[in-house]
Amino acid sequence: MFVLKSIDMSAPSTFKKIIRLALICVAILVLFFAGFLIWQTAREFKPEPIIQLAVAGEATVLPDTLTASIYNIGYCGLGAEMDFFYEGGKMARPEKALLDKYENAVIERLRGFSDNDFILLQEVDTLAKRSWHSNQLAKISDGFPEYDIWFALNYKSWVPMPVTNPMGKVRAGLATMSAHMPAEVERVAFKSGYSWPMSLFMLKRCFLVSRYKTSYGNDFVLVNTHNSAFSDAAEIRKTELAQLKELMETEYSKGNFVLIGGDWNQNPPDFDTTLLLPHYLPKVIEPPIPDDYLPDGWLYVYDPLHSTNRNVEIPYTAGITQTTLIDFFVTSPNIKLISVKTTDTGFAESDHQPVTIKFVLRK
Repeated sequence: MFVLKSIDMSAPSTFKKIIRLALICVAILVLFFAGFLIWQTAREFKPEPIIQLAVAGEATVLPDTLTASIYNIGYCGLGAEMDFFYEGGKMARPEKALLDKYENAVIERLRGFSDNDFILLQEVDTLAKRSWHSNQLAKISDGFPEYDIWFALNYKSWVPMPVTNPMGKVRAGLATMSAHMPAEVERVAFKSGYSWPMSLFMLKRCFLVSRYKTSYGNDFVLVNTHNSAFSDAAEIRKTELAQLKELMETEYSKGNFVLIGGDWNQNPPDFDTTLLLPHYLPKVIEPPIPDDYLPDGWLYVYDPLHSTNRNVEIPYTAGITQTTLIDFFVTSPNIKLISVKTTDTGFAESDHQPVTIKFVLRK
């Protein structure tokens, strides 16, 4: 016995409705994404090549013997318990209690350098979701009234990644803390960077140049730098290095003293991993700064026993997490080094460790 089954004649109509709905959804997503890019482009941070920062007070004459520290504080969000999504981890920001812990630890760490003439900081947040909208610049300024602080914004964006928990609004930059009054401070933009649309979401890298009077009649030129990171920025770093080298040669040709310090995001060419203490698992960043980069008589200054930066794809564990050396100073030939020391923090409050030098200006 045969049974004649009815055929649903409405099926093609239903299929068309599904296709039409899917196309509408795709169109909405495309329009939303296009609108987002237009919105970001219209409000993109585009600082001038050189910005003069206000100096309130008469320039003082520096003593010949000086101390300086560099410290990338990692927006007080990349302490030992943290990983980071952009480098293989999962987290975009710490819990509020953990951020507070890191901020307090950074302030306490800086107190150990409070006798220094200069402290050069990188990744200082002023209003960012990743640091719970904490004004870290204001907290540091309030905690160290004996220092004047100059700040250069280098990150002003709204970051849509990771999609499930966007980093969102970011406001961050470099800060130079000084116990002496400079004659001039400038924010100088690096001439290279990412192309559109990546430029909308990445840092607008720069360096802070502070110019001081000396007893010799020449200037002491202090540079706080934070060069480009990540493997896709190798060509950008070449341009940044060339720009810093031009500054070195120009200033030294005038008889000035030049000290550059900060987070270079590259190894110095003579970085020897065999000299590191046993609790560091070394990592070499390729390529390092070229062997012939520095002019004759100039020096890379760092503590060869200690790494200054750790990988953040996992929380920090000594001997398991890879570490490297990317935070250091460069000195002109008329600066004599007395000492250099990296403070071993165990990467407790930041993914970087501070480096301190003592030096003498010599004619």
